[in-house]
Amino acid sequence: MRVLHVASEVAPFAQSGGLADVLAGLPKAQADSHGIDAGVLVPLYRGVADKLAVAGIALDPGIALPLELGGYRLDAAIRIARIGRVTHGFLDCAALYDRGGGLYGPHGGEFGDNQVRFAALGKAALGAGDVLLGGTPEILHLHDWQGSAAAIYARIAQSRSRIVTTIHNLAYRGIFPKAVLPELGIPWSLFTVDLIEFYDQISFLKAGLALADAVTTVSPSYAQEILTPERGEALDGFLRAGVRRLVGIANGIDTVAWDPATDRALPAPYSANQLAGKATCRARLAAELELPVADGDFLIAVIARMTDQKGLDLVADVVPELARLGARLVVIGSGEPELEQRFSWLAGTFREHVAVRIGFDSDLARRVYAGSDLFAMPSRFEPCGLGQLYAMRYGTIPVVHAVGGLRDTVTDPGDAELARGRGTGFRFEPATPAALAHTLERAVALLRDPAVFATVRRAAMQRDSSWTASALDYVRLYRSLTA
Repeated sequence: MRVLHVASEVAPFAQSGGLADVLAGLPKAQADSHGIDAGVLVPLYRGVADKLAVAGIALDPGIALPLELGGYRLDAAIRIARIGRVTHGFLDCAALYDRGGGLYGPHGGEFGDNQVRFAALGKAALGAGDVLLGGTPEILHLHDWQGSAAAIYARIAQSRSRIVTTIHNLAYRGIFPKAVLPELGIPWSLFTVDLIEFYDQISFLKAGLALADAVTTVSPSYAQEILTPERGEALDGFLRAGVRRLVGIANGIDTVAWDPATDRALPAPYSANQLAGKATCRARLAAELELPVADGDFLIAVIARMTDQKGLDLVADVVPELARLGARLVVIGSGEPELEQRFSWLAGTFREHVAVRIGFDSDLARRVYAGSDLFAMPSRFEPCGLGQLYAMRYGTIPVVHAVGGLRDTVTDPGDAELARGRGTGFRFEPATPAALAHTLERAVALLRDPAVFATVRRAAMQRDSSWTASALDYVRLYRSLTA
């Protein structure tokens, strides 16, 4: 079976968040474990070719693929790189992608022509199957609003491919004025309430949902949550009535790339059965952060975008409780200026208890996962989340708000069962500072017993967070659509 994944980013070459990790892990697992002929189509942003070269991956000169989008005539090509068993196509169109300012816009904003940039990606998907996979793909697997334009052009071209659209975060819907339809070569006949129209504008994601043979989310709980007004982003009614099939499949992680036994970013290796190296990682991390961490202290980590969604304000609110808990806090992230400033102030005011690094350093993040005891993830909503999966893989116990994929991936059967090795972390609700503080206190109290801590840590590290099972769920879905 030929499957073409269409998305705006892929790790580690073009990445702004967890979507890129999914595009690196899911197609690879499908190809390696399930015999799928998988391809990935993403834009060739500035700097991607250099990153491929540094990784020793050859990028061919390209196959011309001129694109016509309404009033636009674009010189483009697909440049091919083979990474393992997956064929990657990078859409080379300098006018659209060779620019500074991030993947989507400068300083977290949006480029004014993003509708053209990702419509072009969708249009290119129609010809990319022949180039990358040697024939029309049986499945076009589209990711988020940036990949969803492919569904529109597949409908116009009457493509035979079945379409699967995955919602990674419904909050991002690809909304543009309806006036852009002619410039993108999209007929007004598609501007209807059951297709692309969204409150007298257009939504690329809504089109991808409406035209899909199946829609997936990145966790079972999130599939249910988006059917409610609270989490449906004004699409809950449409999702209940206008989507043919909705399935929740939890994300996985690349357990080869994320393995504390082989991770070169760590000062010492360790595994679930040989944990001595984790103590070394903890001591080295404390020294690196200049954070005084005694043997009886708990080191709590937060690695997240500093946004309201991620609940970082809840973490800030509990900082005065750290001394009482016997805990230290390390925070890595960037985002909303108000939160960045608040955490910088907290690090200066509570310098014996808090270390903050504004920005993101992937090697430092790995050292934090390895060197910490607890990992706090109080997201107000979370389609799936990867941080809790990385934390468990590295033996750092998650404390999460019981929502979305956090509910699905962190098992909390109660203290007695956790002590028996039948759980992997701690969940709390509602998303309030009091609930977070209470659950951190609960975790610290339970894990002060070294034998219990070792038991919970071992259960977390041995949880199967690989892509293998999730990839099989997707393959079964594909086969049901093509039967």
